[in-house]
Amino acid sequence: MLWLICAVLTVAILAVLLFPLLKGGSEAAAPRVDYDIVVYRNQLAEIEQEIERGLLTEGQADAARAEVHRRMLAAEDAELKTPVKPGRTDNRRARFAAIAIIAFVLPVGAAVMYGALGSPQLPGKPYAWRLNNDPEFIVAATAEKLAALLKNSPSASGYKRLAEMYFDSRNYEQAAAADRRAIALGGADAVTWSELGEAIVMTNGGVVVPEAMLAFANSIGMEPHGERARFYIGLAEAQIGNLKQAVGVWRDLERTSDPNAPWLPMLRDHIAAFSKEGGFDPASVPPSPLSAAALNTIITAMTNAMHLQGGTSAAANTNAMTAPPSSSALPSAGDDQDTKIHAMVQRLADRMEKSPGDASGWQRLAHAYNVLGERDKARAAIDRAVRLKPSDVDVQLTLAEIQKAAAVPGDDAPADFVATMRTVLKLDAGNVQALYYVGLAEQKAGHTGQARLLWNKALKLAAADDPLAISIRNRLDAEKAKPD
Repeated sequence: MLWLICAVLTVAILAVLLFPLLKGGSEAAAPRVDYDIVVYRNQLAEIEQEIERGLLTEGQADAARAEVHRRMLAAEDAELKTPVKPGRTDNRRARFAAIAIIAFVLPVGAAVMYGALGSPQLPGKPYAWRLNNDPEFIVAATAEKLAALLKNSPSASGYKRLAEMYFDSRNYEQAAAADRRAIALGGADAVTWSELGEAIVMTNGGVVVPEAMLAFANSIGMEPHGERARFYIGLAEAQIGNLKQAVGVWRDLERTSDPNAPWLPMLRDHIAAFSKEGGFDPASVPPSPLSAAALNTIITAMTNAMHLQGGTSAAANTNAMTAPPSSSALPSAGDDQDTKIHAMVQRLADRMEKSPGDASGWQRLAHAYNVLGERDKARAAIDRAVRLKPSDVDVQLTLAEIQKAAAVPGDDAPADFVATMRTVLKLDAGNVQALYYVGLAEQKAGHTGQARLLWNKALKLAAADDPLAISIRNRLDAEKAKPD
């Protein structure tokens, strides 16, 4: 069918190009005097019209007619004195040569170009055939069936399998959603966290965004030698400009990996490419095991970049889902790394003392202190931002993030945090985070009806795969299961 369409289009184009040539040559050109006479006749007609409109008198009209007639006679005399040149005759030989060239060059040239640039060797795959034989189509169809089953019987293992199927069919966004669902149902192991991070990276076109970085950090916290997470953490270093740190992470991954691992050539290509970009010898960079401090530095840098681009709400949502791993979960890189981190944050603090009116700067500083675990400094910095922009939702969300981090372990709705979330709700009645946590506080206070109202409103606003939406559905299901 495709070839038939191409053939019809080719014939149509040839017809358009060849039709003027097939008509044959034009007749001999008319003498120039003929065109001149037409012009003079039009002038005589205009003289009559001007007489009717009263623009010319009879005497003026006669003089004008005499002048036009004089020019007509002069034009005829000039034509007679000019040697007669025959009009250009049709060169049939040249015309047939042009026809032959067009008819041959166009289709043959198209065929040659397709042979060079196209893929004529690929077999035809009609849609009906692909539905039953193409592995990607089969996986996608199976994934949809599994997704329908899991709606009625959700399980962590089922959603993990669904995430794998979505990833294999290149549906990365749905793969990430399935991994989040598996984690919410209790499948929060190192592999699932790293698979979630990879799906998020692929959804974002290969960029390691903060949510992906946090997923990899959680994976490393559970399994410090996880290969997938270590590779992407190195990629995150490279993407924020730390090329030597990236190569150090990758060299450590290369050192501890199976020599026969199929992805090692790709890893070595990354090491060589980024070393060349940075202008240094990869052998000069020692292998660098990951540490909690290093991970916190990357997360801070990436999240600060999001703050600069106006992405604070997204960062707050990410931090509400998970947090960077504790230092006890990872091997330490020594005091030198910690010194560099604190020096970076101190430079930001010094800059803020010189620009005390920069609310977004205080917000970034507060977030950096919070990541480092310096709660008092984080609170002091965010208080400065709140005083400058008390009605800014992002500033209030960062305050809530810091209040929650300072709460007693196990308290998921501390009083000051809930009070801030109530403020957020007044500023933005559709904020899903605020609806969730204020609803949680209402439930704990025994106001289950109010909690349901807030949660149902949040469910209408949140994406189906939002971790908060999943938590809300679980809590609503638990409420329904309670005896009256």
